[in-house]
This record gives sequence, C-alpha cells and structure tokens, in this order.
Amino acid sequence: MSKKIIKINQLDQGGLNENDLQVDKLWELYFEGCESPRILDNTQMLHYLTKGTSPPKNIHHFRRWQTTITSSDKVHTWWGIVYSDPIDHDLLLPNKFYNLIYEGHRKEEEEKTETVLGDRGDISTAISSAINLKPIHKTTSDSELKEIAEGRKNPAYNMTAEEMYAVERKKALLPEKKVVIDE
Repeated sequence: MSKKIIKINQLDQGGLNENDLQVDKLWELYFEGCESPRILDNTQMLHYLTKGTSPPKNIHHFRRWQTTITSSDKVHTWWGIVYSDPIDHDLLLPNKFYNLIYEGHRKEEEEKTETVLGDRGDISTAISSAINLKPIHKTTSDSELKEIAEGRKNPAYNMTAEEMYAVERKKALLPEKKVVIDE
C-alpha cells in the first residue's frame, strides 16, 4: 500500500538513480512512518505525476519554485506543472503536489494487481485470455473460401509485381471489345 508523502527534497547536484545512471536532478521522497527516503529521477516523477492526474493528462515537465518573504525570512515552496498542452499548467502547494504523486503510485499499484491473473504474471494472463476467447465470427462463407483457394491455384496468382503491372497496363491501354448479342 502506498504511504503518504510528507516531504520532498530536490537534489540539484544530481547523482545516481535506481539504475546506477548519472542524472542531473534527483528527488528524495519522505513517507509517513519511514526514516529513509526513496530517491526518484525525473522520468519516475513524471510517470507518477501523469498517473495521478484525473482526468488523465500527460505532464511535460514540472519545477519547484521557492519564494522568500522578506519580512519574516520564511521560504515558501511551490510546484509548477506544465502539461503537454502548453497552454495548460498548474501551480500547486506542496501538499497538493505530494497527493498527485501519491495518487499516481496508488493507481499504478491497482493496475499491477489487476493485470496479474496467474502465478506467472503476464504469461499466465496471456494464456488465460487465449483460452477464454470467444469463437470469431467469420465474414467469409465456405463457398467464398473455396473460390479463393481455387483462385490461388491460377498461374496469375504467382506473378511478380512487375508482371502484374504489365498485365494491368495492357488491359488499360487496349480498348474494350464490345460484345453484341443478336436478338
């Protein structure tokens, strides 16, 4: 089960992500009841943010803003989100931003539990869905299938593209012969 996020620290110096790749920025997510943070890179954050939106919107990028009030020297943090539609954007308070990531993680966990039907995960899912298939409604009748099979025995069926083009060109250039039936 997902836990509530209580704090996010942005590591501007970057570092190694979970796959041991060097990245420019990392984010430390602190959860309720956990002392050690989980570290996410930009792609993971974007993934959870996109999953957390309702209705689903693709997030292009996000950014942290900090403002300092001069009278009290208090620093306020804001999170700006820009969606793939460049006109659409949001400026969120930290708790709203944390909830968006939380919802994205929760939705992903739900999807994972729904897709695993068998003991072997995706393989069992594929096998069980193939077994439970309904018979496919045929649109081609048996007589049409026989006609198609007979047509494939015709030597013209094995023609190359150039040969078929030459035949069609001849048909197009030759005038049609009119058949007159005497009454």
